[in-house]
Amino acid sequence: MAEKYIITAAQASYWPKTDRNGDIQAIQRGPVAKLHQELWGGLETYAARNDAEIIVLPLPGKDLRETMYHDSVLAVTNPAEQGPRKLNRNIAISDMKVPPQNIDPTTGRMRFAQHDRTLVFPHTKQRFKAIPSSNSELPKLLITTGAITTPNYHETNSRGDVARRDHIYGAVMVEVIDDVYYNVRHLRAQKNGKFVDLGEVYHGARAPKRARTDSLVLGDLHIGDTDPKAYHAAIEQIAYLKPRNVFLHDVFNGHSINPHEKRKMMRRAGEWKKGRMSLEEELKDVSKVLKELGRAAGRSNVYVVRSNHDEFLDRYLDSGDWVKEPWNTEIALELGAAQARGENTLEYGVQRMGGIPKNIRFLELTDDVKHWGYQLASHGHKGNSGARYASANSRETAHGGKSITGHSHTPEVLRDTYVVGTMTDLVLPYTEGGASSWMHANAALYDGGLVQMLPVINGKWKAEGKWAKKGKRRVEKGHQKRKKK
Repeated sequence: MAEKYIITAAQASYWPKTDRNGDIQAIQRGPVAKLHQELWGGLETYAARNDAEIIVLPLPGKDLRETMYHDSVLAVTNPAEQGPRKLNRNIAISDMKVPPQNIDPTTGRMRFAQHDRTLVFPHTKQRFKAIPSSNSELPKLLITTGAITTPNYHETNSRGDVARRDHIYGAVMVEVIDDVYYNVRHLRAQKNGKFVDLGEVYHGARAPKRARTDSLVLGDLHIGDTDPKAYHAAIEQIAYLKPRNVFLHDVFNGHSINPHEKRKMMRRAGEWKKGRMSLEEELKDVSKVLKELGRAAGRSNVYVVRSNHDEFLDRYLDSGDWVKEPWNTEIALELGAAQARGENTLEYGVQRMGGIPKNIRFLELTDDVKHWGYQLASHGHKGNSGARYASANSRETAHGGKSITGHSHTPEVLRDTYVVGTMTDLVLPYTEGGASSWMHANAALYDGGLVQMLPVINGKWKAEGKWAKKGKRRVEKGHQKRKKK
């Protein structure tokens, strides 16, 4: 059975000062950080239900001198008693001291994860950042906790005002599977203390309820290079969370017509032997997987987000290279006619080569799909004002501060900007020999606007349990039905 830890942080409120008699006095200057009672009640309920240990890490107040806690915090825990702790070989609680006012708590600290392990450390913001650490192994992560206390900053200055606005209530859930593997995800709370984990709502001491999942955004699919374990985990998540909407990124891989490979003749010869140079066959494979995902989604909507690999197809048709590839000439002529008519060439090709389920819709670059304020129709490959790449920071400014996008294959959480990972094999020919931050990760958007990044490590995305087993049975039944058909 997995060991489970709920890791959060409490901000201090007072500055200790010794009087003439040697007694310590608590000096208050400005606001104090009080315990968020509803959030704490929810975490206690969650811990009892999941047999988890709550760890509250210490954080300074408005400045590093404030190290004494409000009575409401001390009534339930003493953060000063907590320190660094190894959870298994690959994840640990760190005692890195980052001022709560810092806009990005990972700045200047990426190198510590590189030569150590995944680090969870206290901060009043929730950050998730993958750090390249190996030529073949998973990246290490820097993860910050969020807080269980109300804001305590110098709100009369710019830095304090920004920190108050960015203050996040919540925690990190770590499920230690064994000495190597673990699951990790944020528990982000609303201002009233309500939070959602894997489709269950917790609010104070109330009994948890099932949450409605508005959307599940999957990591870049890249059919043809998809990792089977990551794909199976995505099917499990669809069955488990029952989202009303599923968003897909980079469904088309484009290995049959990859413009970056057209002068690499030996590589192309190898791809030919593997049967990966036929555009018709690749489009048939896309249709096959979309049909499977459409069935898994049931009555839910499935959106194919316009992505950069989709554009491989238009570039191929424009280039005229298909004239030199007779095995692709016929389908290229047909797709070229569709392109000339202004149709979506990928959608047309998939429909022509196998069909598209009725619940699947292909989006265009100009489409906006916003749920609970989050932009869900952007892949992330288009930067602001014509830039060729969009970092998490630029995506934040481009989409009104709220978005769930893909493209980089590297999962990231920056305030209300979420970037999902990939579903490909984590080592591909064009990434060999370089350290990688690629990781399997999807994201769930729940009713009410809370988002949760769901990393998938070695095919696992949660510890086994009642709901996990139920979800697995749904997946297995679905596979049996498809086999019968």
